[in-house]
Amino acid sequence: MLVGQFIGKGSLFVSMMFLARYLSDGDFGGLLFVIVLGQIYLGLSDMGVSLILNMRSSVRPADTQELLSESLTLRIILSFLGLPLLLLAGFLLNLTPGRLLVLGIISVSVFFESFAEMLYSVFRAREKMIYESICRILMGITGLGAVLLLIQFKADLTAIASAYVVRALAAAIAAVIFLRRIGFSLTPSIDREKLKNLFITALPLGIMGLVTAAHLRADNILIRQILGENAVAAWQECLRIIEVMLLLVVPTLFPGALFPSLCRAFRDGGYLRQTGHMARIFTGLALLPSLAILSAGNRFLRSVWGSEYMRGIDASELQLCLYLCLAGLAIMYLMIILIASLMALNKIRIVVPVTTAALILVIGGNLLLMPVLGLPSAGILFVSGNLLILVSYWVFLKWRGYSLPIFREALISILASVPAFAVIPLTRRLPFFPALLIPPLLFVPIWWFSGGRKAVREVFPRKPE
Repeated sequence: MLVGQFIGKGSLFVSMMFLARYLSDGDFGGLLFVIVLGQIYLGLSDMGVSLILNMRSSVRPADTQELLSESLTLRIILSFLGLPLLLLAGFLLNLTPGRLLVLGIISVSVFFESFAEMLYSVFRAREKMIYESICRILMGITGLGAVLLLIQFKADLTAIASAYVVRALAAAIAAVIFLRRIGFSLTPSIDREKLKNLFITALPLGIMGLVTAAHLRADNILIRQILGENAVAAWQECLRIIEVMLLLVVPTLFPGALFPSLCRAFRDGGYLRQTGHMARIFTGLALLPSLAILSAGNRFLRSVWGSEYMRGIDASELQLCLYLCLAGLAIMYLMIILIASLMALNKIRIVVPVTTAALILVIGGNLLLMPVLGLPSAGILFVSGNLLILVSYWVFLKWRGYSLPIFREALISILASVPAFAVIPLTRRLPFFPALLIPPLLFVPIWWFSGGRKAVREVFPRKPE
């Protein structure tokens, strides 16, 4: 899964690097904006169905075919019901006819991607991770190849959007082939009562997913409406840097490899040690890119996104946004540990009200601050919203009798990074790669011998249970 995520998403990231240099500021921002809307549509077309399919087929393998048929029918219905809502949202956001066409093309790619994600649930339930990995790698490489080919022929934005359809369709076709290989078929169900029961069961998870997606994407809508599409491009350039690091934890480790051991830790009473070690490791992972990027300064964004990376935004403002995103990365890592803990304890109902409160904070805060502060307002509210969620989950778990030591362990990792942060002013005048590497290389051994080594061995044992 880790290999598939990195090659698949890495290829997508590389294609974005090429598009950042090829498209104008407005077109690049417009493409990224409709992709954001497409990701919300992905949640509408799923509504928790994939997770229910995964959970139920994991515990009742004999029912997998029946569950798959019901899920297939429900996903098709939800996809077609969600499409008019997506286009209506584009119309209400004053998208031009050209942008609406691009949005429609992206929605087709989301339909195929959503279909593939449903089949990945079956692969995970049957512990056939290799098939999901191959599909993701194929999707990433196909998308990159299509983008490079279209750039070579000097295609416009509408044609560029079709590359996303090609990559999603390739993954969907491969997933169908692998599904048949493990003995399942795509046969829709027409049992209305079972479809109704599946929808009712999945609805709470779907609402949770939609609220979470809205919280993470609402700032893009406000940025476009207040600052313009070029500002969306600049903000997305910062966010996509930390998305690469998030792939280390979501979904490969949570809810993948580490989730079973966390469930056992809560069952057996070892959750304090387990969550503490995870906090130590994940904070260290967040500090590594932070040290490198702080040392490299604005040279980092220029090397990734090209000489036009500022998109009309002041360089110091954009750099501040990137630093705020890096701070948000550490907060999100700790937040993921708490979400996994809530799932292990079956106490996820708290997620919707807390995330809704964070969504209100992000929308209200940006409406007030963005006209005054500009793009840094999005970074400030990105950190504030996620921090609100993190603290709320921690307080809720403590109230329920689970006082997790994540802040204490995270602080130890931060203290281990002080010498590395201290040398950053000395490294900024060095060539790019030495400046990029020296602070992280100084941090790693200090972190390792200050307790990181023990944490890694506890969380990633050589002989897992």
